[in-house]
Amino acid sequence: MAGIYIHVPFCYTRCSYCDFYKVTEQQYKDEYIKALRKEIDLNASFLRKEPIKTIYFGGGTPSTLTIDELKSIIDDLKKHLSFDTLEELTLEVNPDDVSQQYIQGLVQLGVNRLSMGIQSFFDAHLRKMNRRHNAQQAREAIEIAKINGIENMSIDLIYGLPYMSFEEWQQNVQMAIDSNVQHISAYHLTFEKGTLYYDYLKKGQLKEVEEEFSVQQFEYLVKELTKAGFDNYEISNFALPGYTSRHNSNYWTGDTYFGFGPSAHAFDGNHRKWNVRDVRKYCTLITEGKQYYELEELSSADRYNELIMLGLRTKQGFELSKLEIFLTDSIRQEFDKELQHQLKLGNVIIDDGFCKVNDTSQFITDRIISEFFYVGDE
Repeated sequence: MAGIYIHVPFCYTRCSYCDFYKVTEQQYKDEYIKALRKEIDLNASFLRKEPIKTIYFGGGTPSTLTIDELKSIIDDLKKHLSFDTLEELTLEVNPDDVSQQYIQGLVQLGVNRLSMGIQSFFDAHLRKMNRRHNAQQAREAIEIAKINGIENMSIDLIYGLPYMSFEEWQQNVQMAIDSNVQHISAYHLTFEKGTLYYDYLKKGQLKEVEEEFSVQQFEYLVKELTKAGFDNYEISNFALPGYTSRHNSNYWTGDTYFGFGPSAHAFDGNHRKWNVRDVRKYCTLITEGKQYYELEELSSADRYNELIMLGLRTKQGFELSKLEIFLTDSIRQEFDKELQHQLKLGNVIIDDGFCKVNDTSQFITDRIISEFFYVGDE
């Protein structure tokens, strides 16, 4: 098994743009930890002391957990998995949760990578996103982490914000580079149903930025990070040499992984499993010994679409020989037709047995992926 994902759903506040599963009711934390540890124990026969490469605590906000709470979870994982091959243990943190004591505690637990949700270095932007930290806290958190033993750090930025000028985006990128972190993830704002920003969009209180402006921001991002030595190894992710996210790479290369916690997913190569997206229901079902997840066997079309979706987002693309496994006659016919179309448009290229998005078409990667999708029954 390549990796383990732990979903921590707790947040102190709700960010205006975020559609990941989260709750602000901290009173469920103790019950959640008990249920999470029981879920780990329930899967002992499946885990079977398997060697793993990565563990990732995502959320929500994992840094709402104390060091002792995190230790209890990691100790349970150690009972059922071999940590001898562990390369990367990542924890997502919010800047205002970072202190010298907290970082030192994380390092003692074996955490060797942080993913910090900066989003912007401008206080006005952070207030509009309902982030609970400010720009000064973000800068200080990065430095505290570095001087207390974290040598592998990723920070998140958001572009395509309706209220952000191009000059402000330029400054955000430069401040990210100047922070001397090893990894930068930059995501374009999307208006997801169920978020406050989606409601604002529907009411006309916010407008999506023009695609031309988004392309301008993305091209500046790629140019400046490349100049600074970062490799754009996945459409939204940039890493200095040797610092690609090993855990997220598990997803993009189709490796197996297992997820624990409400809304967490697992993939064994042929099946996808996902836990109930409700922390109270999750806790109740596990405590009562009832099924807390759904399971589906992936069809050839599912596996084909997944390979296309994940592979085309990476710099390398997907290996054409791997695609052969899922190409039924009908899927092959559709794929060959779309491949020739995209090659003619110059959106994709074939390089050493891999199909990948051309550098000049990176910004429309999601659009290209959707054109390749097979929607028939297989």
